Amino acid sequence: MSTNVFIQLPDTILTKRTTLKKTSIADATTLFDIWSDDEVAQFMNIEKFSTILQAEEMIQAIENEPNACRYTIFTTDDSLNAIGSLGINDINKTNQTIEIGYELAKSHWRQGFMFEILTTFLTTVKPYLPYKVLTAKVLPDNVASIKLLKKLGFELTTTGQELDLHSGRICEISNYRMLLK
Repeated sequence: MSTNVFIQLPDTILTKRTTLKKTSIADATTLFDIWSDDEVAQFMNIEKFSTILQAEEMIQAIENEPNACRYTIFTTDDSLNAIGSLGINDINKTNQTIEIGYELAKSHWRQGFMFEILTTFLTTVKPYLPYKVLTAKVLPDNVASIKLLKKLGFELTTTGQELDLHSGRICEISNYRMLLK
């Protein structure tokens, strides 16, 4: 998969309450605030960040990954402090699937933000995507994310085990998928 798919995506996507901007290294400080929150990190399957350099390295890794793209989320009334990020984690040519991922600052949980954001994001990027099957990996105890995915039309397909980078242990992971219409 060529990065051309991602080059064609808009740099900015607007929702009713948020602005999504393609993530850049300039977002490292504001995303660090989210990625260093233990409650957020536990559901991201990452070790909680302790330095801004870790955020910079993660952003750089995403920018260097030809099958990934990320957007930083800001509220429409605050373009300096991110409330989360979302994007495409991987395009799997073998399975012809596209894995999405997202996280939201704790202060914005359970307010309908991510449903609004994902609905707009998926509608916007759909014409550019080479495959129409979306996947998402969720920890089984992330009840809010599971409810969100089901509300969007995702269905549980499999459960399995994966290394939890947050705890360093093998953990259960639930795999969801949805066909874009």
